[in-house]
Amino acid sequence: MFSTSSHRKGTRAIVIGGSMAGLAAARVLQPHFDQVVILDRDVLSDIPEHRQGVPQGRHAHGLLAGGLRALSTLFPTLEADLRAAGAVAADVVRDIRWHQHGYDKLQFQSGLDGLLLGRPLLEATLRAHVRRLPRVSFADKVIVQRLLVSADGRTVTGVRIRPFGCPEYSCHADLVVDASGRSSRSPQWLAEQGFEPPPLDELAVNIGYMTRIYHRRPDDLGGNVGTVIAPRPPHQRRIGFALALEGDRWIVALGGWMGDHAPADPDGYLAFARSLARPYIYDLISRAEPLSEPVPYAFPSNRRRRYERVKHLPERFLVMGDALCSFNPIYGQGMSVAALEALALGDAISAPDGLTALGARFFPKAAAIVDGPWAVAAGGDLAFEGVTGRRPAGTALVNWYLGQVHRAAATDPDVCLAFFQAANLLAPPTTLFSPKMMARVAASGWRRPGTPGPFTRPSTTGGLDAQHAVSTR
Repeated sequence: MFSTSSHRKGTRAIVIGGSMAGLAAARVLQPHFDQVVILDRDVLSDIPEHRQGVPQGRHAHGLLAGGLRALSTLFPTLEADLRAAGAVAADVVRDIRWHQHGYDKLQFQSGLDGLLLGRPLLEATLRAHVRRLPRVSFADKVIVQRLLVSADGRTVTGVRIRPFGCPEYSCHADLVVDASGRSSRSPQWLAEQGFEPPPLDELAVNIGYMTRIYHRRPDDLGGNVGTVIAPRPPHQRRIGFALALEGDRWIVALGGWMGDHAPADPDGYLAFARSLARPYIYDLISRAEPLSEPVPYAFPSNRRRRYERVKHLPERFLVMGDALCSFNPIYGQGMSVAALEALALGDAISAPDGLTALGARFFPKAAAIVDGPWAVAAGGDLAFEGVTGRRPAGTALVNWYLGQVHRAAATDPDVCLAFFQAANLLAPPTTLFSPKMMARVAASGWRRPGTPGPFTRPSTTGGLDAQHAVSTR
């Protein structure tokens, strides 16, 4: 747990970026500094609204169970506030229909609790919590131009900033954290100061999807609050999401890998939904009232910047969130990883050495957090035809085995739960490869998943309702 020790008088930390990673970073830094300043180029409103700097904010979001637990550690009343504002609580196994790799997963009470909500609501609520922290302030409509470095070139001492419509000036700090997102300029800033930029791992996926909002009725999806219909690689490429939103709404996203993107016109959009492997989204939107026009989003590639591998980085400078690793948003990992990185930052700065060698402590911790989600995203994407990037040895074998995991999760609740624990960042993906789990996966090969039938709302008892499992498969 991060320290709540008294702050250092006269010190300042600057956080570049007021999105999820930046807000969580400010929370763990606040006990240690006399002043924490969050800089952002957008106007940071007190009400939930879309921001230009968060283009993915108009699209489907959910907090994985691991991310929700991490944020609740940082902000103990956050979950209650989000629920009060309309966020939809869900057991991610019981309350959502998952079709992946050709199989419908079991639905039962798992204890993996998440929240379904719009990104603007999450950010605005989190921002309100941060605004109430002592010694934390926001400076919006500000562009960071470059890093300031000490005369000996070893330490970052602040940033050069330019407020909109004003001359630029220097803002000094004892620590600078870049949480500015995928478009981070830190590699260029480091190169300008003579430092080695981080190695880059990149996988081109050419993901694109079209999102539309619909009115939600209590009996939609048989009372479930979401469905995810994923393709079976390598040849299928289309995916669809329908997730509950606050305000009795659905957010529906249709798209695919390698340019197989949904059209914006209503007939084409509906036809795309009908082409998915299961009819759940088509049946939903063919009779639901649309509340918005379709909005597109494109994501070219997964990017991971390997700061932990750079031998010489300036002191008192860190990078986190999407600026460190930008995942394919299809997997829903980014916000949760950022929250876990914030906890790691809190631990690192609470060490006896404080700011001394902080990067040497933080970057390996952050890399360990990213490793599992990156393996899931990169491995999953590499299963599709046309995805380019470095393929680790054994990728094909691992993807074949994970296909068997998906099959087993349609009949074996233990395998299903283990899969979702890993997917929700509550267990490392390696748990799926334990001898016990591999034996269960192998045994499931003798059981044929039944033909999918009509869904009914799952049991809310503590264990799996076997009769329900049969009737819904």
